[in-house]
Amino acid sequence: MDQSLSTATSSAPPATFIELRESCRLGRRHLKGGRLEVAKFVLAHPYDVAFASAREVAVRSGVSTTTVMRLVSDLGFDTYASFQQLFRAELLRGRQ
Repeated sequence: MDQSLSTATSSAPPATFIELRESCRLGRRHLKGGRLEVAKFVLAHPYDVAFASAREVAVRSGVSTTTVMRLVSDLGFDTYASFQQLFRAELLRGRQ
């Protein structure tokens, strides 16, 4: 089984978009195939992810919903909603 990104970088999930970007950068060697595609998509389209379902992110990344959920878990998030909240907070931060 792959070592998770959260284990590779820290024990807690990223709290900000900047931390997420850094976690993905540091854990890039652990990202393979579809998980790498999802990471690229979410980093390139943070405002879309703020309101997209896991299934929508999967379709737009060209992977399965399971792959999206695996990345979310690898990053240390318990749910997709908690992962998505990071993107919503980034959106709100950008509006201030």
